[in-house]
Amino acid sequence: MKNLTLTLCLMLTAFIIAPASADAECMISGNISVEECNNDLGMYCYTLELTWDMDSPHGLSHFDLLVDVEGGTCSCADFEEAIAFDAIAGSSDGEYDCMVDYTAELACDGDPSIDMPGIMFKFEPIESDCEPGPTGTGTFVFYSDLAAAPIDEQAITIVDKAAQEFCTGTLTGVFPGLVCDPVANDVVPLGTLKSLYR
Repeated sequence: MKNLTLTLCLMLTAFIIAPASADAECMISGNISVEECNNDLGMYCYTLELTWDMDSPHGLSHFDLLVDVEGGTCSCADFEEAIAFDAIAGSSDGEYDCMVDYTAELACDGDPSIDMPGIMFKFEPIESDCEPGPTGTGTFVFYSDLAAAPIDEQAITIVDKAAQEFCTGTLTGVFPGLVCDPVANDVVPLGTLKSLYR
């Protein structure tokens, strides 16, 4: 069983035409819990509770769960085999007291909209009259036959780019214990991971 380091990335709408000021703040937190459920999609139900607060007038465009950075030993097939989602993967509160539903898909070639490589799950709001805002909370569920392994926690980081704005943060809790190694040894500084193996 391994401790896993996963990165959560929140992407704001791409209509921003200038980078945020140096005073901009972004706060993201997420936790994944697990319980046995014996669902048709998996023996274990994993629930991601997410909170975001962006110092921006623009609403959330989508968010990514980065599960394998470049240099890790996991493949897309590893995640396709291990993890499943319902057609509606979760929901969050939206602007003006409404609820937003989301789909989830596995992106094997990263997220080109923010030039981020790696394997990730991309959570997209389903188009409706309700849209997510710059601040919100959401609950997302996925399924696996793999028992849980603990996630290592890292500091939240803000990254601003011209014409784009996005935050990265990390999760606490657990994730399905894949046999592959989702983090290359040379990607993170020594001491960032408590241990990859237990």
